[in-house]
Amino acid sequence: MKKAKNHSEKLEIVIKKFDEEKLGQELAELISEKGLDTYHEGYAGFFSRGDAIGATGGGMGAFLWFPSFSELYQFLANYFVVLSPGRCDLDHEKVFNEVARIVKELAEGKINKETAILKINKAAQHFSQIEWIGEMKDLSGGSSDFAKKLREYFHESKEISDQGIINKEDLKDFVEKISEYGI
Repeated sequence: MKKAKNHSEKLEIVIKKFDEEKLGQELAELISEKGLDTYHEGYAGFFSRGDAIGATGGGMGAFLWFPSFSELYQFLANYFVVLSPGRCDLDHEKVFNEVARIVKELAEGKINKETAILKINKAAQHFSQIEWIGEMKDLSGGSSDFAKKLREYFHESKEISDQGIINKEDLKDFVEKISEYGI
């Protein structure tokens, strides 16, 4: 199992040419390889939701996992905009290019994850919205509101009071339970 590279390293991101149909086809092949069932210790991941009203299939969210931050950022730069396609009246290529530019800044260490998430979410409004980027240790023991919300979700499912961090013995159950989060 490869460990996720430290996300503070400068990483080179190669941006594909925007072809929404082709990227969508590639995404369909890639997506099954990135869900929580593919998570391994040390992987980097993100959680995002479709930014549309529920009646049109929006609002659903999912985790995707990658062996390294480099692969995660490469994915975000090239497939995030087609992950949950935006309204047809929007310029998809413009949004794609803006998201790719922001992800490049993140990968190059010019901005931090929190700033990148805010900028990407603004650029990708009506497409997808990122709620979190990081490693499992950030979710199982981190102090972010998102991590706390997930741990609370897990503990409620077990019908136990919030126990704070997730211990190693419960990690497998935690990963399994949060795979349902956002669906």
